[in-house]
Amino acid sequence: MIKVLKYNNDATIKTFIADSYTKRLCGYMFRKQPHHDAILLKPCNGIHTFFMKFNIDVLFLNEHMQVIIKIENLKPGQVVTKVKGARLVLEAIEGTFYNIKEGSKLDIY
Repeated sequence: MIKVLKYNNDATIKTFIADSYTKRLCGYMFRKQPHHDAILLKPCNGIHTFFMKFNIDVLFLNEHMQVIIKIENLKPGQVVTKVKGARLVLEAIEGTFYNIKEGSKLDIY
């Protein structure tokens, strides 16, 4: 399922909702380039970038879609263990979230 993620009152990103085990497991793995602008993993509070071939930006979100932790330029082969308070994770190719700050509120439609 594809939805639109809105932030900073007007910026939008087409976002794939990965809400099953299989969809969350695969994500961007084994791809030379992203097949979705962004992927929202739910539920999720930790990630890995094993078998990825490009760097990503990552936002860890609480249940209110507020950014708890922002990680930019995460390289392949990394692990980010459980983030306290995170319920969702948003991933996109590096540079996508440059203007989103920790504490920002995101909306999805």
